[in-house]
Amino acid sequence: MNRKKIPSIETFIILLILSAFSVTGGTAEDSLFIYGIHSWGDGASGLMNGRGGWSVEVVNTDYFPWDFTLDQAGRLEGEGFTLILRINKYFGQTVPSSPSSFDAFAQAVSDKAYLFRRHTSRFIIGNEMNADFEGDIPVGNYVSVFRKCRDKIRERLPEAEVIAGAVAPWNASQSGNGPYPSNRPWLNYFYQMVEDLGEDCDGYAIHAYGGRGGDDDPRDDDEMGFGVFHKWLEIIEQNPYASRKPVYLTEMNHAADGERAPGIPKYDYKTGYIPKLFEEVNTYNESHGFRVRAACWFSHANGGFPGYNISTNSTMADDFRQATGDTDYLSRVLSARSWNLYE
Repeated sequence: MNRKKIPSIETFIILLILSAFSVTGGTAEDSLFIYGIHSWGDGASGLMNGRGGWSVEVVNTDYFPWDFTLDQAGRLEGEGFTLILRINKYFGQTVPSSPSSFDAFAQAVSDKAYLFRRHTSRFIIGNEMNADFEGDIPVGNYVSVFRKCRDKIRERLPEAEVIAGAVAPWNASQSGNGPYPSNRPWLNYFYQMVEDLGEDCDGYAIHAYGGRGGDDDPRDDDEMGFGVFHKWLEIIEQNPYASRKPVYLTEMNHAADGERAPGIPKYDYKTGYIPKLFEEVNTYNESHGFRVRAACWFSHANGGFPGYNISTNSTMADDFRQATGDTDYLSRVLSARSWNLYE
């Protein structure tokens, strides 16, 4: 869908209010579109062509001096972004390794969620927990600690959406019980996690990356590239509980082949890549009930990953602005009345 015009401020406010009543699971504060970033920085709204977006940010329960702050959350909101907050124990140990620490961690996670309650109702627990670089957590342990965290958060914030952390694609550190070949342990890990959590989960974070060998088009990637996006969704779709929950693509980029130097992808960014990513997500959404609510480029302004940052790459920034300016990739089904107001 090509955008006809940018709505007036008055129309946009009306549209947001109406959308809260015309869709399942949305609120008036949610972005209407899938466009998102990871690691917001001041001025990111310049990518959005007057639209709202999503942003994934990170806090730790252990002390970290550069954690995302309440002040930043307010500024992020002021730029029109919907916040998704990921809560770790710490970088490199995303959740505790010992079950004896799960209760204390769950309380600390709940405290962080409560602290940010005025800025978001979405909380991701941990990140790439299957990988050795994030703690090498067995799937049964992750399911156990996730449940404890969810219970503690919802004691105080009963409407919170507590989201399962993304599994690292192509990482063989851990596996799980699932129907996939033994050389696809990341898929079996995710399969068992989804099965074991059952109804005790409010949404799923996923990660997918492309650009292998310098490829410039993620739309035809197989599962060893951006096509892993479809494998995660295949697992979600077959589960009677998960298939009713929202999905958040919280990291996507062109760096499937890793790095040539710390924080620098092996291959340079290719013009046109970001719009193609958004197109692929939208193509899936249009035939699957707009299951994927957000698609977030990693990253916008992350000090540890300078080669990934839109904020310092004019080609990436131009491509992102092209996507938000030329397309209407929705994050949910709108009523006809709401869409007519927008147009």
